[in-house]
Amino acid sequence: MRRLTTGLILGSSLLIACGDDGAKSPDAEVVSVGFDKPTIEVHANDEAGAGVWTDLGPADLTCLNTPSTDMPTAQAVTLNTVVKDFQSDKLVTGAAVTAFTGIDFGNPFGAAVTSDGQGLVTVAIPAGQRRIGFKMAGGVSGSTTQLDTFLLNQYLDPAMAIQTSPELLSVSDSTAQLLPALIGQPRTPGSGVIAGALRDCQGREMSNFVATVSSTPGTATLLDGASTYYFSKTSSPLPQKHNVLQNASSNGLYMVIQIPATTTAYVQMWGYKTAAAVGGDMSLLAELQVPVIADSVVTGSYNPKRN
Repeated sequence: MRRLTTGLILGSSLLIACGDDGAKSPDAEVVSVGFDKPTIEVHANDEAGAGVWTDLGPADLTCLNTPSTDMPTAQAVTLNTVVKDFQSDKLVTGAAVTAFTGIDFGNPFGAAVTSDGQGLVTVAIPAGQRRIGFKMAGGVSGSTTQLDTFLLNQYLDPAMAIQTSPELLSVSDSTAQLLPALIGQPRTPGSGVIAGALRDCQGREMSNFVATVSSTPGTATLLDGASTYYFSKTSSPLPQKHNVLQNASSNGLYMVIQIPATTTAYVQMWGYKTAAAVGGDMSLLAELQVPVIADSVVTGSYNPKRN
């Protein structure tokens, strides 16, 4: 499950009051949408074995808000990879895979290439690319059909003409139905899902942050209906209800569900950079512009925000 990203799809505490007319009352129930302030600063973590995590102390944020070090690919790249199911790790055959610059999935580099009987696929990437994305359309894993799945913000070795990516993970329709149901939130048809994990400047999984999808960059303007859930740090991570897990655990995994489709949104991760900052305003740690696509899952690589 932590392989959802190959590198990866976020103020203040937000509470909403429930009532027939939307008016607040002294005893109105407050409902979390997964954007409640953490109680400690962000930490880095290391997985020694499946589900066995060590807290390494404060996360390395020395690269936060510094100039990006991304270099463009010096030549065309031939990328060999395999498509697998996000949940079961089974091979996905017949998936139509395209690659594109940034989030411009409407203008792929070329025609889709189809994963073969072993899930293998070779994708041609033109020169001059810094961050790219992939779309996996359809396909089957055993008897399970797959949802359209996007993987964004991927960085290639700029100096290698032939490269191998460990895997592209596709989400099945049954998984898209199961995970929200586990937290009592059956997926709303027509809505989108954003999922990912956050890593620090050394590539270590981060904990104690909160994530959301905003309509505006730089500020947390939460989209109506969207709710964030965080995954347990077990060997088989699953999303947890808000009263069990209020912010990211050691594996840094989260998902935002029930998001209304929109062409432009911003996945954001917020938290406290230091212990001294806890209790005040949170800092924006990571942000990526993304599309929210109906009945699709958008994943990505998330690291501290660079200029």
